[in-house]
Amino acid sequence: LAAVLDGRSARRAGLLHRLSKGDGAGTLVCFPYAGGNAVNFQPLAQALREGGIGVVAVELPGHDLAADREPFAPLEQVVDQVVREIAGLSGPVLLWGHSSGAAFALATAVALEQRGTPARRVFLAAQLPGDPAGRLAAADELAARDTADIAAGLAGDRGYPALAELDEQRADHVGGAYRHDCVSAHRYLAAALADPPAVLTAPVTVVVAADDRITAGFAEHHRDWHRLAERVDLHTLSDGGHYFIRTRPAETARVVLRSPRLLTSS
Repeated sequence: LAAVLDGRSARRAGLLHRLSKGDGAGTLVCFPYAGGNAVNFQPLAQALREGGIGVVAVELPGHDLAADREPFAPLEQVVDQVVREIAGLSGPVLLWGHSSGAAFALATAVALEQRGTPARRVFLAAQLPGDPAGRLAAADELAARDTADIAAGLAGDRGYPALAELDEQRADHVGGAYRHDCVSAHRYLAAALADPPAVLTAPVTVVVAADDRITAGFAEHHRDWHRLAERVDLHTLSDGGHYFIRTRPAETARVVLRSPRLLTSS
């Protein structure tokens, strides 16, 4: 964490934050869950060090409470900048999207394939596709909610351990970031499911925890990702809840390292 904070000012020009270096075997590009930030992936980055996989995580505009305040960015803008920054990485690129971040990862995977530089694998974690009508209804409901109310609801959530210690203004900002990210994800997935873009050729691994109520029914519904991707497989953690990148980083790292054909030539 200290290393991340020390390098913060040098990295503000881009969205990708280097959390760990690999040995050239590949780089995992991570999109955080709603209201989250790049530091959420530090435990996973540490767990992946011995496997040779480097980790960079996306710091979404407007989410860093320690930086100068900036507006939240549309999903399309984030994807465009991340794709441009990925071009500067060496070796195979893997994508990880956690919860609402799955929509950002999926959109990035589509953009990379359109440019002829597909990701080696896409991990869609703690998220199922749902259906267009349900996604739009959820987006409308959340868009109408007060950010302070959202922050209060997140205060006891394991994904936001420091939220209760923030002052009212900063807590309200986290609520706003959460709302922005969820609404962006809901609307992107609603549009993609209603009118699918080119189906991904990159293999997709759906990662869930068995005790996560948000992905209940995953054994059947993880297959719904086939509407957007040719190859889909499932990996289930025995526990860890919704935020298993924080609660079970070692187990999550093994999912990345053991994925079939992870680093084979395409």
